[in-house]
Amino acid sequence: MAFWIIVGVMTLILGGIAFYPLLRKPSDYSQQKRDALNKAFYFDRLQEVEQEFEQGKIEDAEQAKLELQQSLLDDIPAQGSPATVSKSHWGKVGFMSLIALIGVVGGGVYWQVGSWFSGTMLEKSHQKLAYFYERIKSEESEPLSEQELNQFAVALRVELQKTPQDDKSWFMLGQLGMALDDGQLALDSFSKASQLQPDNLQYKLRYAQVLLFSADPKDKEQGENVLKEVIRVDHTNVEALGLLAFNAFEKEDYKMAAMTWGMMLKLMPEDDSRRPTIERSIQSALSMEKDNTK
Repeated sequence: MAFWIIVGVMTLILGGIAFYPLLRKPSDYSQQKRDALNKAFYFDRLQEVEQEFEQGKIEDAEQAKLELQQSLLDDIPAQGSPATVSKSHWGKVGFMSLIALIGVVGGGVYWQVGSWFSGTMLEKSHQKLAYFYERIKSEESEPLSEQELNQFAVALRVELQKTPQDDKSWFMLGQLGMALDDGQLALDSFSKASQLQPDNLQYKLRYAQVLLFSADPKDKEQGENVLKEVIRVDHTNVEALGLLAFNAFEKEDYKMAAMTWGMMLKLMPEDDSRRPTIERSIQSALSMEKDNTK
């Protein structure tokens, strides 16, 4: 938007400098010179009439003066003659037409050059796709920078334009969306991956997770339904149970939250590092439930 404002201002400035003469009114210097000559001729002729009257060459000096005045008036053009108005009108029309032409040409050049530049940058990012896939293998020791994450996402978008049925690329794009805190990108990408592979529980879990973290109650409800679908297929899925328990706690259904976390404990090994956290969560849920029943 800012670019087009700058283009508009620059167009007006350049157009004003280049075509200002078209807006100028025709010079009245020639007309002024003509009027001065007519007046000089009138006064000279007036003196001659008086001299001829004194010499007896003419009988009616007043009539001669009136005829001389009428001749002078007839030689004065009407104000705002059609020719002058026409020239002024067409000058303004020409100016506006040239301004419009500059804007169109400038916009066309930007469209071509800008599109070419954008396409080139996208293609360069896409060429680095294989590099980014190798790069994430060392993500734990060398995390990707935000710039790299953005470039990776751009490269995947370009790839998905070519292969829109690639569920793995959609899933990866969703993970990048989460890493970039772009909830909408993550939601759309995980949704697409789940549609392409409806039996993939990992896709569904990530999709449900993003839905549950949404501020929209409808999204939360949909996320809960997706998790229940996962549990129906795999009732031992600890991650799905954990998300359901968290969702129940957030809804202040503390009894259901405690029960769900309890199911998780039964499925987890005794040496699982997550057990202490879940046990504390159960105690917190039971305490909240007790307070509500008072």
